[in-house]
Amino acid sequence: MGEKKQNRIIIICLAMGIILPVAVIILITALSKYDVLVKETSGSFYRARGLFVAGNLAICVRTTTSFATKKQALDSGEPATNLSFISMNQVEAIEVLIGRDEKGQVLPGWQPTLKDYIGNYTVNAAGNHGYMALRASGGYIYGTIRFPEWGKGATEYLKNVKIVSGKIYFTRSATTQQEIRRLGASSYFVQYYSGEYFRSGNYIRGYYMVKEEKKSWEAAKNR
Repeated sequence: MGEKKQNRIIIICLAMGIILPVAVIILITALSKYDVLVKETSGSFYRARGLFVAGNLAICVRTTTSFATKKQALDSGEPATNLSFISMNQVEAIEVLIGRDEKGQVLPGWQPTLKDYIGNYTVNAAGNHGYMALRASGGYIYGTIRFPEWGKGATEYLKNVKIVSGKIYFTRSATTQQEIRRLGASSYFVQYYSGEYFRSGNYIRGYYMVKEEKKSWEAAKNR
């Protein structure tokens, strides 16, 4: 009887070790306030918040409706209420949406412009050394980043690059099997970067989000 009881306790402890982390992830996802726009491989769009990616699985709170166009999804005003488990094989792209407080913020004094951000940089992202290039064409900004000591050290193309109220925002991610193989990543990932250009030192400083964790990054412009 004593051995059966001991085995039962071991099984319960193992089950709790599996259930508790999942429950914590679900709770964090449900309470998270940052918004994203998800484009499915079918071409449809939907709004979501608290997106958490683990391997081939994503957990988020999403809208009940999928929309035919990006504009319809953004203009719908439908709140994200449904907790969902999604296969990343069904996701083509993920775009972080700037919160109302950040979008409406007006920074005092001098503000950097698109022209200030253009250039080549040496990057330090939470201790990870890399290189970034920002370019502009037709009033739009785009760029690449590369971390030689991560994965295959391949060049990555920044996504959703934009400048709002003098700050730069972009996404670094691998959300398809093709990107995983090309970059040499061990799993799917989505990182949301924001930063501000400081003219006095010719550098960008800000933070990026990794699975609800905020990490600092900076980029010094090469002279």
